[in-house]
Amino acid sequence: MSAQPHGPHGHVPASLQYGTPGQAPSAYPTYAPGHLPGAGSAYGVYAGQPVSPPLANIGARLGARLLDLVIWYVGYFLTAIPLMVWIDSGGGAAAQTLLVTWLVISFILYFPFSLWKFGSTVGKRICKIRVVRCQSAQRIGFWRATGREAFFILAVVIPVLGLLNPLWCCWDKPYQQCLHEKIADTIVVTR
Repeated sequence: MSAQPHGPHGHVPASLQYGTPGQAPSAYPTYAPGHLPGAGSAYGVYAGQPVSPPLANIGARLGARLLDLVIWYVGYFLTAIPLMVWIDSGGGAAAQTLLVTWLVISFILYFPFSLWKFGSTVGKRICKIRVVRCQSAQRIGFWRATGREAFFILAVVIPVLGLLNPLWCCWDKPYQQCLHEKIADTIVVTR
C-alpha cells in the first residue's frame, strides 16, 4: 500500500502532487501561463492540468470598475432625490447629515457587501470577473472588502496615489494587483 494519501478515485490530491504522474513533486513546481502559483488545491497543477482560475485581464477590470461606479452613482442619486428635495426646501443640517449617511451606507452596500456576499459586484458580474483572497482563492470577508474599498477611496483623494493605485496592476507581477488589492491581499480572477 502506498504511503501517499489519496483523494477520491485513487488520485493524489492537488495539494500534494505537482507535475505529471510518476514524477516526484518538485520544490519549485512549474505553472501554466496565466494561472496562479500557490499551495493547496485552489492553485497549483494536478496531473499536469491547471486548476486555478486565470487572472482577469486589465480591460475587464477597468470596465467593471467604471460600470460599478455608474451603477452605484445612479442608484444613490435616484434614492437620494427625496433627501435632496428636503435640503432644497430648508431641511437644514438634519437632511444634509442623512444625505451623507445614505452616501456611506449605499457605498458599503454596493461595494464591500457585494464582494463579501457574492464575490463580485454587478459590474464585475457583467465583465465575468470576481475578487478572491490571494492565497486561498476563496471569497473575501466583509472587513477585508471594506478595507479594500476604503483604500481605493483614500487613494482617489491623494493625487499621486490616486493615479498609481489603478495603474499598479499594469506592471505588478505575478498577480497584476492594484495597490488596494495588495493592501487587502486580494486578486481579481475570471468567473
